Amino acid sequence: MAFLLDTHALLWWLAEPERLSPAVHAVLSDPAQPVYVSAPSAWEIATKHRLGRLPTADVLLQAGWPLLEQQGFQPLPVSWRHGVQAGR
Repeated sequence: MAFLLDTHALLWWLAEPERLSPAVHAVLSDPAQPVYVSAPSAWEIATKHRLGRLPTADVLLQAGWPLLEQQGFQPLPVSWRHGVQAGR
């Protein structure tokens, strides 16, 4: 089974892991579990940071994808077709 990490869960994993349930923490800690992060999460984080609603995101925005790769996360490849199917 694969998991798509929500933006809030991603931020909590990186900065406040105690906010995650034990079940979520177990999944994210298991290197055998594929966990994906989508590009819209980057968009959301950068937008909230720009608006001043997420000032602590500097570290994540500066480090970029390599920081998430170190956590074992994978980029979610989303195509135009996926977007159309999800919207339907």
